[in-house]
Amino acid sequence: MLRHPTSEDWMECKRRALVTIGKIPISEPDEEWKEKILNARHSPIRYLQFSFLLEDIPSWVSVHLCRHIHAQPYVKSQRNDRQTVYDRNKAPQDSPVSMIWDLNAEELMVVANKRLCNQTAEKTKEIVQKICDLVKQSNPEFTKDLVPMCKYAGCHEMDPCNKKDEQFIPPFVVNPCVICGAETPEGNLVCGKCTREHERG
Repeated sequence: MLRHPTSEDWMECKRRALVTIGKIPISEPDEEWKEKILNARHSPIRYLQFSFLLEDIPSWVSVHLCRHIHAQPYVKSQRNDRQTVYDRNKAPQDSPVSMIWDLNAEELMVVANKRLCNQTAEKTKEIVQKICDLVKQSNPEFTKDLVPMCKYAGCHEMDPCNKKDEQFIPPFVVNPCVICGAETPEGNLVCGKCTREHERG
């Protein structure tokens, strides 16, 4: 990891959030505020930047990562006039390349949602998991959000894996409804919406 959000970056993120409601930050954001704005994916989190150096990864994996259009990749050239290790025209797809990958907090979460999915190519998933593990060490406030889509917002895959039928419980739900997973008043097992639907028969 070449770069990750610092306390100063988080202060600037908070400044951008508060200016939208006519306020200025007085204190640094606490962990609860950080987790809430990350989970909401509000635009100020785009100020938070990450950079990763990925060395000797298969070329085809770099192609997967380059598809994330809100991240900026810098991939080692395979042009024959820039390297002499192999003939680019005949090189296999697993020829090693290195790259620097810059992305903001929102895009990092999108990448995790897509590339930690069981439908992702195993090598790509492995590399993205390592990236996420590094982020969780440097910035633990991201832990709840660097998950596959099924754990973040439910599965939307056209050809889902066998986890499709597992109950989805959104992050930050303290007392989930046993039917739909939505937050319910303390002491209740079922939310108001599911109760009303049940009463209507």
